[in-house]
Amino acid sequence: MLKNSSAPTPDYLPFLTELGVALLPLAPGWGVACLGIQMILLLKRSGKILWQQPLVWIFGAISVWMLGISFFSPYPGESLLGIANFVPFFLFFLAFSTLFNTLKRLERLAWLIVAPSLAIAILGLGDLWFGWQTPPLIWQLFGWGLTGEGNPATRLASTFMYANICAAYLLMAFLLGLGLWLRDFAWGKFRTSWIFGYLTLTLLLDGIALVLTNSRNVWAIAFLGLFIYALYIGWWWICGFGTGLGMAILGASFGQTPWREPLRQIVPYYFWGRLSDQMYSGRDTGDLRVTQWQFVLDMIRQRPITGWGMRSFTPSYEVAMNRWLGHPHNLYLMLTSEIGIPFAALLIGTIGWIYAQGVLAWQKIKARGDRLLLFSYLMAFGGYVLFNTLDVTVLDLRLNLFAWLLLSGIWGLGQQINQPGNQGQSDSHPEQNQG
Repeated sequence: MLKNSSAPTPDYLPFLTELGVALLPLAPGWGVACLGIQMILLLKRSGKILWQQPLVWIFGAISVWMLGISFFSPYPGESLLGIANFVPFFLFFLAFSTLFNTLKRLERLAWLIVAPSLAIAILGLGDLWFGWQTPPLIWQLFGWGLTGEGNPATRLASTFMYANICAAYLLMAFLLGLGLWLRDFAWGKFRTSWIFGYLTLTLLLDGIALVLTNSRNVWAIAFLGLFIYALYIGWWWICGFGTGLGMAILGASFGQTPWREPLRQIVPYYFWGRLSDQMYSGRDTGDLRVTQWQFVLDMIRQRPITGWGMRSFTPSYEVAMNRWLGHPHNLYLMLTSEIGIPFAALLIGTIGWIYAQGVLAWQKIKARGDRLLLFSYLMAFGGYVLFNTLDVTVLDLRLNLFAWLLLSGIWGLGQQINQPGNQGQSDSHPEQNQG
């Protein structure tokens, strides 16, 4: 728990934080540099306070374990490199949780994440529909480039290296943006018309871009997110329509004759062909998720306590299957095979506990607009967690940073609201020695 001081925390965000978050999708190197400097400043300012938190010791123990097992891994070099996907982000989370500790700061962060996603959607649509290509200078300056056909071809990837990674980013922005939009639209708290219009356009194009990533995983989670938001607001007609639409799509994809064929005349092939995997039939068994998961489960059975070390799946799979794969398309199985069952359970359980503190804080907020804001954070991070049951995003720097930013906001605000005497606050101005 963070200690209080006599000076209230202002609700604005430091310039480096705002600039870093805004630049991250389009200029990742520059965004990372800004956030890295801000992290150092936050740790310098709040380091003594952070050392009093049990979370520091938990993350510290996990970090030491990750380092220790690297020396006993069959691939020690790979394992040491893999630590970079976790340990620096533990520090990042702890540092920024001291900053994102009021509802107004969380609202500001949400806008900083959502607003640039419009540019990502437009670039992706231009790449896929209009054949936009970027000169080598863009790659040199920003680390990304448009190919004119997506990556892989016909799938929207925009400024990200692969369609699934872009889908995960757009999913977080879309679910977070829906909370901002619904807070204004459903309950009439309109800001200026151009801001509301910008947000509406952003959600519309983000939704189209999500569809064009051709990611079955993100389709399902985005659809579930829309359904949950409709339930939350009480728009029952949307729930009914969504249920019917979902059943029709599932029936066209996996139903039996004679019902399947009429549904396939109604539902576009783009959806049922992808969901049923007929669009990409004939793939090698080594490319199937089921094969990869079975292989990881075998790795876990062989070393259930210690694991094989970080990033051990790729070389192990290549030796056994003569096929290179960057990850096994399930973060939690991959993590368990890398650091063993006890510490994987500790890390996953700790993040679950942090998330639960956010749920408790959400229940204590009285103002419905403020409740919806925190709910949108829970939705966005929850969507990210679900996405990683069928994929692995921690290997992408930008996605990792966005996920830990969301979690730091959930934890930072949760600490404030869950303190005795703060129950039921509609907006928080916590007293804390972090400016």
